[in-house]
Amino acid sequence: MRKGTKAAVSVMATMLALAPGMAAAAQPVCLSKTEARSLLTYALPQVISGTGKRCQSQLPASSYLRTHGAELQARYAVQKSRYWPDARAAFLKLSSAKDAQFGELTRKLPDESLRPMVDIAVEGMVEQNIKLKSCDKIDLALDLLSPLPPENTAGLIALFVEIGAQAGRSAAQAADKPASLGGFAICES
Repeated sequence: MRKGTKAAVSVMATMLALAPGMAAAAQPVCLSKTEARSLLTYALPQVISGTGKRCQSQLPASSYLRTHGAELQARYAVQKSRYWPDARAAFLKLSSAKDAQFGELTRKLPDESLRPMVDIAVEGMVEQNIKLKSCDKIDLALDLLSPLPPENTAGLIALFVEIGAQAGRSAAQAADKPASLGGFAICES
């Protein structure tokens, strides 16, 4: 696998740690392309923050994440509110698939309570789930993706998820399971 592809896969793996139940869902949750992109775009600032916290000790002081991570996080956070409605729908689908009671509880929460909870959960999950040996690849991927607006970065990650799920389709069909990656599939709708 080429370095650029490895870096993209590392970022994608980081993004798959976004919401409760993504990796643990028995059946993949079907997200629309809009929901997947909105969830990814909404969560990027927390993913960057969680990654920065996890990787700080592994990266040199001159690394992209240590020198520009806070700036990238702030730039991506500007448009979070715009993506929240579809990100909320995606989060609720994912959380309900993992735990129906938790899903029902979160569905009843007002946005002003749910959004900070999602933000804290995403950042914490990313911080806990990143393998330290992948920090340098994630740093490279963030550097390469940083010129893009958050919508394009999230769109690329969603595309990688879709391609990865399609690549796994043969194996999934052989096992009589729907194709997915990270516990969710991106639907055509």
